[in-house]
Amino acid sequence: MPVTRKQWIIRILLGGLIGVAVLMPLGGVFNDLVNGGLIAMGNHTPFQLVSYDLVYRTGSVPLAFAIQVGLYFLMGAVVGVATLPFADGGRALVLRSLAHFAATAASLTLLVVLCGWNWGEFWPVALYLGILAVVYLLIWLFRWVGWYVEVADLRSRLGLSPGPSPLKWKETAPYLPFAALMCLVLPTVLRLCEAPIPLFTALYAALVLPVCGFFSGLSLGRRQGWCPLYPVSCALLTLGFVLLAKLWSNVADEVMILLAFCSVLLGNIAGAALRAVKKRRETA
Repeated sequence: MPVTRKQWIIRILLGGLIGVAVLMPLGGVFNDLVNGGLIAMGNHTPFQLVSYDLVYRTGSVPLAFAIQVGLYFLMGAVVGVATLPFADGGRALVLRSLAHFAATAASLTLLVVLCGWNWGEFWPVALYLGILAVVYLLIWLFRWVGWYVEVADLRSRLGLSPGPSPLKWKETAPYLPFAALMCLVLPTVLRLCEAPIPLFTALYAALVLPVCGFFSGLSLGRRQGWCPLYPVSCALLTLGFVLLAKLWSNVADEVMILLAFCSVLLGNIAGAALRAVKKRRETA
């Protein structure tokens, strides 16, 4: 079904407003950090609403605030557009996805540089863009897993494949590359790249890991039902990150194991429940 102009406008406006709501508090923390907040943590409020760099560039606090809000809205808008299908498949999907990634990367670079979140250096920009690329890869893996499982489900309905495997390990296997990237690879890369204070890993553990874990479990549950090996696998992969990170840092990351397990477990239970309700309606 083709996407209408009205759908584009709704996603842009909604994504932009969500971007402002989410980035306003996070931006306040980053604005403070780039102005020495880590050094003077004991005698100041760790939040700065308007970027000092933008105020310096524009010479006006209201103008700097307006530009900053506009950048937040732009970032949210490009992310909001990503919730729409770019194409049905093939070359058009790849090209439009690459174009959207380029637009998102440009928006992120503009936000980081103008607000001074790169400390006047190039490597933080490269780090931000690397994180964005990994998140994009995470989303693509998630969608690929969904397509793969849908094909497997179609074959099963046509009688072309056997029934569920023990503990549904075969059904869980296509999700394991996504789980490895989510629970092991991405947090390890963040820990290697960040400063002694694990800011990026903390944000990842608080926001990205629970959300991605829940929705990946939800996807698997809706397609294959209750799959007990998936939350266990995510917990073990996160344990691998925790043990690996201990080699060069002394941060208590153990809570991430519980976050990964519980978010995936809840998502899988919710997905299995939705699948059961759908089957009951079909047979009624």
